[in-house]
Amino acid sequence: MPDTYLADTTLAERYGIARNTVWRWHRERPDFPRAVKLSPNCTRWKLSEITAWEASKAEVAA
Repeated sequence: MPDTYLADTTLAERYGIARNTVWRWHRERPDFPRAVKLSPNCTRWKLSEITAWEASKAEVAA
């Protein structure tokens, strides 16, 4: 099954944050999934890595 990739705008909508917050998390949080550069002007996050990160956050909160 092919990977699904999410844009920074999609992640911002998903979490109710600004796009620059997504990039700040990418820069400052070592546990936040790494972005994948698909082409010179296209950087995305793998949905599978985002959902795994969300699950790890849910486990810590429980």
